Amino acid sequence: MTAQSVDVLVIGGGIHGAAVARDATGRGLKVMLAEKGDYASATSSASSKLIHGGLRYLEQLELALVRQSLAERAGLLQTAPHLVEPLRFLLPIYGWQKRPALLLHAGLALYDLLSIGDGLPPSGRLKPQEIAELPRVRRDNLNTVLHYHDCQADDARLVLAVLLDARARGADILSRREVTAITPLTNGYGIELDERGVKRQVDARFIVNAAGPFVAQVDAMSSVAPPPRPLRLIRGSHIVLNMPEPAQADAYTLQDKEDRVIFVLPWLDNRFLIVGTTETPQQDDPGSAACSAQEQAYLLDAYNRYFASSSGPATGTEVVWSFAGVRALQDHGERKPSRLTRRPALASVANGTGGFVTLYGGKLTTHRAFAEDVLDTLQDLGATMGGPWTKDVPLYGGGESRAALLSLVAQGPATLSRETRHRWAFTYGDQIERLYEKVLLEPGLAREIATGVTLAELVYSAEIEDAMSAQDFLLRRTKLRLLLDRQGRDAVADWFGKD
Repeated sequence: MTAQSVDVLVIGGGIHGAAVARDATGRGLKVMLAEKGDYASATSSASSKLIHGGLRYLEQLELALVRQSLAERAGLLQTAPHLVEPLRFLLPIYGWQKRPALLLHAGLALYDLLSIGDGLPPSGRLKPQEIAELPRVRRDNLNTVLHYHDCQADDARLVLAVLLDARARGADILSRREVTAITPLTNGYGIELDERGVKRQVDARFIVNAAGPFVAQVDAMSSVAPPPRPLRLIRGSHIVLNMPEPAQADAYTLQDKEDRVIFVLPWLDNRFLIVGTTETPQQDDPGSAACSAQEQAYLLDAYNRYFASSSGPATGTEVVWSFAGVRALQDHGERKPSRLTRRPALASVANGTGGFVTLYGGKLTTHRAFAEDVLDTLQDLGATMGGPWTKDVPLYGGGESRAALLSLVAQGPATLSRETRHRWAFTYGDQIERLYEKVLLEPGLAREIATGVTLAELVYSAEIEDAMSAQDFLLRRTKLRLLLDRQGRDAVADWFGKD
């Protein structure tokens, strides 16, 4: 087979692989991305769905990481307004907690200082009357409730927005494209790919290993790879509950008995609550990560410690879904996973005029800045390219403000329900106009095969976003798995020809 040649082969279709592919393509490099499964099908769709500075990292004196995260948070509010929105967090302070209110208040003041100019409201303390109106919060030994702002995001669609932006700029992006062998060449590497059962050969001057918890397996494919770093694979699990009555609009940051934090987050237009996350060593295949019974019990216990319902404590029967992802963190010998740094790191090695770069750690929030570090490393290895360009540049679908998107909702075809138009606006952003155009040109595409699921959306998801299965569409392109009944999910599966 004649090998195709590229400047950079990126391995991994999560947030960091996507960000590197986008940045490199925009700098004039010929880029291919290989993702063995669906985009964002591992850790990048199993996060806490937050774009945040990392308030708890202040306690570890990670000031530079927090400042960078807050700057990136401000940027994403502007470049992906359809996917990232502000959210108020409440931090209840009880007498039994180890962190006193004064310390936390000081931390929030520093958080405000580091995020100055981003337009989000400052932190503060709720008034007694406001505390009295909070639903379900336990009052026993409650000293006060602090508040601050961070942002919530659709993590899987954020990855997709970065990938589609890279593709629009010329990158060769494809899912179900697995790297099966890496052979060092004089100036770079020869790579064997399995593209949905078809074997291909690709020569790449540079390889970027952004495989997350699978980085060690990818490095092991080549005899010329960066020296391995000690890793800890840490599983973060979440449970999803139906939103209790009355619904809550605020998120909560809770302190557990071990000084960790657990988030309770309203989700999907306040229909659900996400409770997470855990930090548990992942002993076996990261691809099999799932929320264990022990983790579910731990999260329910933490939730019930802070919230009381007239119907009694939340139990496992009320968990409507759970998910887990594995983070590959640098191991510096810390005993507690919560103490391991979230600061990303790189390892690299030259191979002739080419080279190999492996990524460790990283956060959803700082993906863009981390990609710039990767491109700096490629430049050090000899890659010729343009300069940084991604700061403040809208992502795919991110060209309209939230207010403008609401106007587009109102202007949409009457054959679509307002609820569907609203969901489209804050799923596809400015690309909603392409969907409207489909419906106007072919009115039959407005037909719903399930409540709120039109043929137009399914066709768009398959043709533009590479959705190949019901799972791709229901879990990652949308979150309709939680909103549709069994009959609706089956109808989507039938459209895709089953999973």
